[in-house]
Amino acid sequence: MYTHENKQACCKTQFGFSLVELMIVTVIIGIALIGFSNQTGPLRHGQKIKESQSSLQNIKQEILDYGRVHKYLPCPDSDSDGLENRSGFACSTSVGTVPYLDLGIQKQETQDNWNNAFRYAVNTDVTDANLICDKRSSASFFCNQGADVTPWFTLTDTPPTSNNRGNGNYYLCNQNTTTCNASTVANNTNTALNTASVILVAYNQDGEAAASHCAQQNAASKENCDTDLYYHQAAASNQGNQFFDDSIVAISGYEIKSYILSQMVNWDSFNSTTTSSGLTATYEDFDITADDTVPVSNSPDTPDVILVNRNVETNLNLGGGDDYLAIGNNVGTGAQIDTGQGDDQLYIVGQALANIDLGRGNDSFVLGTDLVENLNADWGNDKVWIQGNVLSGSNLDMNKDDDVLWVGLPGNDLTGQINEDINGGSGYDILVLENTTKAQWDSDLTLQSHVINFELVMFKADPSGNREYVVY
Repeated sequence: MYTHENKQACCKTQFGFSLVELMIVTVIIGIALIGFSNQTGPLRHGQKIKESQSSLQNIKQEILDYGRVHKYLPCPDSDSDGLENRSGFACSTSVGTVPYLDLGIQKQETQDNWNNAFRYAVNTDVTDANLICDKRSSASFFCNQGADVTPWFTLTDTPPTSNNRGNGNYYLCNQNTTTCNASTVANNTNTALNTASVILVAYNQDGEAAASHCAQQNAASKENCDTDLYYHQAAASNQGNQFFDDSIVAISGYEIKSYILSQMVNWDSFNSTTTSSGLTATYEDFDITADDTVPVSNSPDTPDVILVNRNVETNLNLGGGDDYLAIGNNVGTGAQIDTGQGDDQLYIVGQALANIDLGRGNDSFVLGTDLVENLNADWGNDKVWIQGNVLSGSNLDMNKDDDVLWVGLPGNDLTGQINEDINGGSGYDILVLENTTKAQWDSDLTLQSHVINFELVMFKADPSGNREYVVY
């Protein structure tokens, strides 16, 4: 009999997989997971590398901030206690780990995702007690003799400069070359940087091998774990004995000088001098005209101190020696000023309507208004301040050696314009634009085109006195 119970039994829906079906599904899922794993492995590795690069950049900023506060950079940590190691003023080593306690950061912030400590390598001369506090050495970035007060390095005396990359600084090769050594860095296209005072390295996945068996690594990896002057940011590779995944961040000496000294870039007080302010005038007049005879000495032991209350209307050559010339008003049309040889100081309150030649020597020149004619700074480490504008039709050439040029008067936005080419010449030259921000510079291609042969351009100070800059 076909009962109600039979009907339920015959028509009941069956759910679930059979054993065979379950095995098939498991195999499919396994294949899918293998494929997913094959994709996520490299993706995760790439993410870890990015995290290392980000950590290195953060440490770089911490090092620069430390330098801005303390006026020197820390030495490497050579005993893994988180503190820099010194012997007197000198660093105990030029290669170690990041002194994280000195920087005020956590230990894990100085490690990669494989728990390898980042390498912290600094200028190799830091272990020399005679060089670390010599401002003519790049090692002086690490001199703590004037800690928290005044840096022992300067913008113009401390390498790198245009003709001195700095002894003990590192080379960083790029992906254009398969090797990194003295021969390959001779070709600038192979070099990302040749003035690195600091190198930070994350060894990443093969870090343990690099630390314990450096000599057995491939060429690129070996460059980053040995102790020579060469580091190599080679192309990433996961191919057997060519495996490479190092991350490198460098700090150039130019960056160190610019970042730390930007708070201290000010023109020394330089005012016109009278006979009552300390200098004894060797000649003083209301005007100097063609019928005046101005006595000048060519002896370096007898400086000329010439004070002119109003105008100079005739040529004036100060000859040799370290001379001082203050002009209370203008240099007239047709007159020319030549300060001659020696370390001279020239101050013109008004206009220079004639050519100015500072001659050879380390000279200082302040012009209280616009530059309208020619200015030749000549040889020497010169310092020039144009308090007005550089007008179209003028000519400014800082010439040879390491010079500093200020343009504009702080707080007067009508000054500081550059409407004609200015040439830093040869040497390491610095331009300070008192009323131009970096944002204005970045958007003004005409202004940039007027600036020629200056290696460093610094911009208007912010309310805290800090200046942004570009290595140009």
